[in-house]
Amino acid sequence: MKVAKLYIYMLISALMINGCVTPFEPEGYDQLENLLVIEGDISTNEQTEIIVSRSLKLNDISKRNYIKGAVVWVESELGVKYPASQVTTGTDVKYVANTIGLDVSKKYKLCVTTPDGKAYESDLVSVIISPDIDSIEFVSDTTNKRVTFYVNTHDGSNKTHYYKWSYTEDWEFTSHLYSSFEYNPITMQITEIPSYQKNRYYCWNKDVSKKIIATSTTHLSSDRVYRMPLVSMESLDLRISALYSIEVKQRALSREGFQYWETLRKNSDQVGGIFSPQPSEMKGNIKCITDSEETVLGFISAGYVTKKRFFASKEEIGIYYNPHVCETLIPESFTPPVAWSTMFDTGYDIVSNSPSVRESVWAPVACVDCRIFGTKNKPSFWPNDHI
Repeated sequence: MKVAKLYIYMLISALMINGCVTPFEPEGYDQLENLLVIEGDISTNEQTEIIVSRSLKLNDISKRNYIKGAVVWVESELGVKYPASQVTTGTDVKYVANTIGLDVSKKYKLCVTTPDGKAYESDLVSVIISPDIDSIEFVSDTTNKRVTFYVNTHDGSNKTHYYKWSYTEDWEFTSHLYSSFEYNPITMQITEIPSYQKNRYYCWNKDVSKKIIATSTTHLSSDRVYRMPLVSMESLDLRISALYSIEVKQRALSREGFQYWETLRKNSDQVGGIFSPQPSEMKGNIKCITDSEETVLGFISAGYVTKKRFFASKEEIGIYYNPHVCETLIPESFTPPVAWSTMFDTGYDIVSNSPSVRESVWAPVACVDCRIFGTKNKPSFWPNDHI
């Protein structure tokens, strides 16, 4: 039975199921493909980050068609320029300008020149200072096994009215099993991991918000936002399996800016992504100054951003559930014994090794090595001391 079970596991690990579907392509969106898209906002208390890309087909929303080699800068109403440098991380490309300390009493615009020589610029916009974030909180729904994180804020002077948020997430998690050993496929030997620092048990991962989160308080008697939803997670989500952190950035918008983002949000809900072509006319505040007939997607705001970080542990959230069972195998117990190289090649990893009794214990690699789902890059702000 053990031999049969092992080779069933190996067979499953080796199989791949391919499915073919014919994508639905609605008519009338061809003219929205390959439009210039400029994303980002001018910040006066942190670096300004701008993404320049081309819009994609409606059914191709999983990536961006970045434009490299553009010349990007922020310019004040007095003509002072703040150049941006291109920063490439993997396949991501952005332009970063040092705009920390800009005079909030001045107006600013964003300027872009693409490699083909076309020039674009936004309207001059005033700096809007965001009020502080009051708090971040979560509510756990123990019935439906779901947790939602919220942001709360207000403006006592009753002047803001339009808000937009983004966030970054960091989370710690562990592998299902702790292993003090590793298998070397080159030497085909099992060795003890030399130090605690090289453990494969503790890992971290991160992500950024991808949806548009904005609201208006103009319909309320006071300029207050209570429990604006940010992100929700189900009970099986690895993000809440140990320790979760969210840093929320809050930006105040002009009425025109809010209308742009609200329209974009509604369109995105319909077509499935904010980087895909938008079926409604998107009147941003960016124009092509070398071709007045060209359509450009994007809206540039300028502001003083406020932010707040929040931590929540698995115990505090209280809904995480791990249904995964990591069944272990001892290859030496089979007749004939299964080679370590075979175990490794079919997706297993070493848990423990006892040379004195000639016995090793193996489990699926996803149960042993947390790096399958993240990295060993612990955030500098993380509150615990293990690595």
